[in-house]
Amino acid sequence: MIDANLFEQQNPLHSVCANKAANGLWLRYYWYAGKHQSQKEWDDMLERLRVNQIKYAYFHVLTTKSDGSLKMRRQAGAIKITNAVHERVPGTKAIAWVYVGAAPQRDGLDLSKPDVRKKLIQEALWLVNDCGFDGIQWDYEFCSNGDRGLLALLDETRAVLKPTQLLGVDTPMWYPNTLWGWNDQYFREVAARCDQLCVMCYDSYLYLPRAYAWLMSQQVVHVSQAVAAANKSGMAHCEAIFGLPTYEDATLAHRARCESLANSLRGLNQGLSSAETVGDVIGGVALFADYTTDDVEWDTYRKYWLHCERPGD
Repeated sequence: MIDANLFEQQNPLHSVCANKAANGLWLRYYWYAGKHQSQKEWDDMLERLRVNQIKYAYFHVLTTKSDGSLKMRRQAGAIKITNAVHERVPGTKAIAWVYVGAAPQRDGLDLSKPDVRKKLIQEALWLVNDCGFDGIQWDYEFCSNGDRGLLALLDETRAVLKPTQLLGVDTPMWYPNTLWGWNDQYFREVAARCDQLCVMCYDSYLYLPRAYAWLMSQQVVHVSQAVAAANKSGMAHCEAIFGLPTYEDATLAHRARCESLANSLRGLNQGLSSAETVGDVIGGVALFADYTTDDVEWDTYRKYWLHCERPGD
């Protein structure tokens, strides 16, 4: 607790003026499932996308079964989402966020099986072509470092999507010595096969803000270098988005006092200030999630990310 207070005092929040108005936001499956019915709920959600410069709205379409099919198909809800976003917030892309559980967890699947990947791709095509989503975000958890099944899924998805349809991936964090997440090489391999990496910069199992901010800074350095290397090959044009936590749930992996929005921004600032970071490939940040972000956190996001206020201004 003492170190946490000292760290925050020694590292006051400030803007590094890196916002490109290309940010993301994860939204609960309630929109897809038709649980939000009132016009006010929809108006408020669309206004949040607009005023917070959300270019990528990741709408949860729930999870898949072990055969690769979606557990829930709600075409009416999906079309309502895509029509509303396209009409009311034309600068925002409505992306289908698909959670794909890995075996051996319940309903988890094995991406090494061609038939499973084929079914996933059929569902992706239904989401973009029949429901109107602007792209697919595969959220394959837990994906081990070097997993070849994910690479095959990305290759096969890219082959059937139109060039204008975004292919994104939610990724674990970069970790030194690959203790838990991915290494530089695997980040390069994934980046070479998609348009966007969303690094989930939370659930680190770290309880000290100082350690978490350091790890956060290393995401910016290592992932930006990996994406830049993939793009340099001429086979990809990928960008990195860094997912920042705004949820309070206490688990073994997450302590909100440590993994707060403010501390993630502190670490992000450190990474963006590093000479080793490749800023050109960084699109922005994404908040996890819409339904957990309170007014104080929205204010923090706007003041220290959206707006450019340098120290002394």
